[in-house]
Amino acid sequence: MIKILHNQNDILIDEWTPYFFVIRDLLFYGKWDEFLGISEENAFIAENILCAKRIEEAFPAIGSALFLPTTPTEIVGFFETAKINLSNLHNQCDLDVLYDLANEALLNDDNDLVEQYAELLIKLDKDSAYGYDLLGTVKYDMGDIEGSIVYLQKAVELDDEMVEPLSTLAQAYFNRKEYEKAVDIWKKMIKLNPDDIISYFTLVDSYLNLKDNASAIRVLKQMIMRYPNHLMGKINLVSLLTANGDLKEAMTYEDEIEKTKPQNPTEMEIWASVNLKKEKYDVVENGIQEYLIKHEGPSFLKLWLVVPMIKSKRIEAARKIIDEFKDSNILFNYGKHEIFDPFLTEQEIWECDLP
Repeated sequence: MIKILHNQNDILIDEWTPYFFVIRDLLFYGKWDEFLGISEENAFIAENILCAKRIEEAFPAIGSALFLPTTPTEIVGFFETAKINLSNLHNQCDLDVLYDLANEALLNDDNDLVEQYAELLIKLDKDSAYGYDLLGTVKYDMGDIEGSIVYLQKAVELDDEMVEPLSTLAQAYFNRKEYEKAVDIWKKMIKLNPDDIISYFTLVDSYLNLKDNASAIRVLKQMIMRYPNHLMGKINLVSLLTANGDLKEAMTYEDEIEKTKPQNPTEMEIWASVNLKKEKYDVVENGIQEYLIKHEGPSFLKLWLVVPMIKSKRIEAARKIIDEFKDSNILFNYGKHEIFDPFLTEQEIWECDLP
């Protein structure tokens, strides 16, 4: 212990004194009165807060920032020393800072730290949906699907409109091939947020695994009604309608894709594939060239120029583009499977030394 005499007052400092500044700012809005309010009759709390106030008065630069970072284990240790049950602090402290710290640990893939924060949050609030969500997410990320479902279900029971645990729980059911349960959750997520495009696609995947093509088609149509220019949705719908034998309707959506002006590289690929299928080689070449000039890339879109060039017998021009990518895996993994094989004959591929 250190003893300082300041303005005729004794300031006694021990190993826990800095931690009062930390706990104040983490849990009590940075206010001593809020901190003291948890247990005014607790001598350890009252005396140390009085001491901390005197330190702050004497040295205004002293604050929690000097003593951070901390850990959930240290926070638990502090309250054990103070003989305060964490569950008794429910509704007496602010958990927002802990939420932020836990989320930061989650973004940093520090699963052990996330788990510690989650357990701390649950000790402070047994009904913390976010705490159970964190535990479930960590279990899921570590491959413990069974364990993740237990905690995620608890989070959803506590807050059935919390999107994060709903999404992870649906994915966990999907991974366990319990597609009916995944369907129920993703339908709910779309109802909660009709603009969530990922939920539409994951719901479609679940229906396809259930061999329910009709429902998958219905969901894609629902999504396209909300996003009329979403080319990824439309090309998937074209594939499903074609597989279902609805060729006339599939062609209607293909025509819509053909007439849409792509806004990003993915849409450009979809648009180019539809137009190449219809042998509109000049349209594709002009469209790709215009996009590349306007956006200065991405360079891999140049590979879509190979087909129009070969079809118009400009073999050298096509080979020049191919040479740009000859040392890259993209030529085989992307060019061959997405562009060359679907739209060129074996003879054309052989003549141009394509992979």
